[in-house]
Amino acid sequence: MERWPSINTSTRLRIVERLKQWGSATVAELACELRLSGVSLRRHLDLLERDRLVTAQIQPRGRGRPVKVYRLTEEADRFFPERYSEFAVEVLEGVRELFGERALHKLLQHWGAKLMARLRTRLRGKSLRERVELLTEAMTEMGFLASWKKIGAGRFLLTQAHCPLRRIASVCPELCEQELRMHAEILRACVTRECFIQRGETVCRYLIRPPST
Repeated sequence: MERWPSINTSTRLRIVERLKQWGSATVAELACELRLSGVSLRRHLDLLERDRLVTAQIQPRGRGRPVKVYRLTEEADRFFPERYSEFAVEVLEGVRELFGERALHKLLQHWGAKLMARLRTRLRGKSLRERVELLTEAMTEMGFLASWKKIGAGRFLLTQAHCPLRRIASVCPELCEQELRMHAEILRACVTRECFIQRGETVCRYLIRPPST
């Protein structure tokens, strides 16, 4: 299922672009700019608000009636170019050049440890199935478009259809190995990688089994 069905028209994309440029706008301001009727524009805004891409607040306007003012949410930032990956790649390459491979590994281990500490609080006291489900939710929140399914007694598949760290992992493959170790440690299970985006496959897929006795 598409995550943002409301954005799939050029009109709603134009609304999102105008709100990004202006910061906020009323229905009247947007209708005038986009040459739409107020009724039509409200319908588009209702869909964008339903998908949490815009938010509305009532603001007083002098002696007149209060008006609804629309702004973009943080979710809408995903529709605009970002250069975080390029910046992260340059920083990691700089760490490697200035301080060596060992320092780079220590930096990644530190990042992984902090991430695992956050996740452990959500997974404590849960069954393996519940841990897989919650880890899937956490990975999706981080942009990995994760899903899971049960394939047998105590056996699961975790699939990550997108890798927001792909460019970073291309220059720092240790990141992928750390992810594999993190999944195993967080889930307290045996985890093996079945498919791998860095090998040219379309997804990363992990087989999860109960720990060996």
